[in-house]
Amino acid sequence: MLIATLIALLFLGSGANFMLDGLDQTKDNVKHQISDDSVREAALDVVKRLEDTAKDYAKADGKDEKALLKLIQDFDSSAAEVKANMDASFQQRLAYQKEMIALRFELKDKLSREQWEKVFSKDTSTK
Repeated sequence: MLIATLIALLFLGSGANFMLDGLDQTKDNVKHQISDDSVREAALDVVKRLEDTAKDYAKADGKDEKALLKLIQDFDSSAAEVKANMDASFQQRLAYQKEMIALRFELKDKLSREQWEKVFSKDTSTK
């Protein structure tokens, strides 16, 4: 089980990079679907902070993965060292997820229901 977890962490990563693609689409949709300048700028500010948070987490997560890989490759590493690394990484992931959820609610507060539906509609295509 530990091996499967390690392989998943090393090869699949945290998912933060995948989040950036969705945020690019959200940014484009806000630019094209929100006509009120002040609302659009406020929403874009939140989207920018979402992007920054995801990028910062992806960078930190990459460092964690490298440290974990080094521990795994080192014959003298103990199970406690590997567990400590994984526990710290897990705590960082929780903090990241909490921040992203808080920013999502902040974005929701900037938009009306109709604007939200325009931005996140499946039919919205800006390309």
